[in-house]
Amino acid sequence: MNWKAKVFLVGGVIGLIVGLAAAALYARTIEQSQGGRSNVKLPAVQTGDLLRIAVSVMTLVRTIAGLADES
Repeated sequence: MNWKAKVFLVGGVIGLIVGLAAAALYARTIEQSQGGRSNVKLPAVQTGDLLRIAVSVMTLVRTIAGLADES
């Protein structure tokens, strides 16, 4: 396996784990905020919250990409 395949494999596994953990935490928070009812409704996500998440993700990606910079 060449180095690019290893990078994609490790990155994909880490992304999967982080994504699943974030989804689990989100689901747990919704259940707790709605009192653990069986008929849980998804709350509306505000556009501002999505923009903050997008900026945070892009910052993280740029930081990770900068790790390979040798300067």
